[in-house]
Amino acid sequence: MCTQRMSIAAGNIFYGLAILFFLLHLYQRHQAGETFTVPKDCKRYFLVYGLYALLLLPSVFFSVDPGRSLSKFADYFIGRIWVLPILLFLKIDAEAIKKALLVYIGFLAFDGLWTFGERIYTHGFRSNGLGDGWLRAASIVATVFPATLVLWLTKKVSFPGRKYLIGCAVLMVLGALGSGTRSSWVGMLAVLPFILYEGFVSSPKKAAAIVAILCCFGMFMYQTPALHERFISIANITTNRSNGDRVEAWKVGAEMVKARPLTGFGILEGGRVYLAHYRTKADTQGLNHFHSNYVQTAVDSGLPGLTGLLVFLLYNFWNFRHLGNPYELIGFCAWVGFCAVGLFDYTLGMSAAVKALWFMTGCCMRLRETV
Repeated sequence: MCTQRMSIAAGNIFYGLAILFFLLHLYQRHQAGETFTVPKDCKRYFLVYGLYALLLLPSVFFSVDPGRSLSKFADYFIGRIWVLPILLFLKIDAEAIKKALLVYIGFLAFDGLWTFGERIYTHGFRSNGLGDGWLRAASIVATVFPATLVLWLTKKVSFPGRKYLIGCAVLMVLGALGSGTRSSWVGMLAVLPFILYEGFVSSPKKAAAIVAILCCFGMFMYQTPALHERFISIANITTNRSNGDRVEAWKVGAEMVKARPLTGFGILEGGRVYLAHYRTKADTQGLNHFHSNYVQTAVDSGLPGLTGLLVFLLYNFWNFRHLGNPYELIGFCAWVGFCAVGLFDYTLGMSAAVKALWFMTGCCMRLRETV
């Protein structure tokens, strides 16, 4: 349920079963006379999440298509978040959560190996690996990648398979190179200062090894024309139309926000309105959404919705502010990676990416108490 859409039908079935079994689990505990107490940090978290949802809700009723926006609102704010309460309130021990996290890391490492191998075998410009979308993979990898380095570096906690995690990190980077998705590169680079700072404090030799590995990857990219040119193109908004069209859409998005600053056009309606009434000739591709969490939210839900999103993101950084705790550092970096990719892609619209973020958030909120 936190992977890319390898089989969306099967994924939804298992996701529904997970929710059903979780509710039955809570009911059985209640019938057994157990008294539930929600920790203060969890209460506060869901209150802020509720505020975020409430600030977006008016855009549903003023949407150009209220029915569609309502279904998207329910999916975004109710359907996807079940991953978090399941992890927070399921009666399992910390070791089980660690094993689940290890399996997820292992899967993404294998996907990275497959993606890189596919690119070498096919000589293609980009490869999908086991998934069916470069942008989903970029967000998921940027969210989970920090856990591999932090858990390999730290001496404060035990974690199964720790010595293999640096290998998993290398495979994830290879996968990102194989997919050629620049936003994943940006997301990975964005978390490194936080990880390396803590690494040089706690494990300077291992941190130096990470820097050496990064230098090797840098030389590999420099010596590979396709990767070198793609890396340089990150800042190219003229001849690279993938970038240029995004910028043109963002400019028009600002005008659309001025047209409906308080209500927006409705959740996921901004792109349709843009194509029908606002698109300029400068947008050569005809983007159907704004490729940015922040522009998309502002256009869809107005300034109140954007405010809600920013408040929620800032709260998550505050929630994981104790960076000396390895699990808080992982949670903090997971949100940094997700937000960095979200500058260039609409990751909030990707169900698998958001569920991956909830998975990492839930694991870190549960495990930080064990340090």
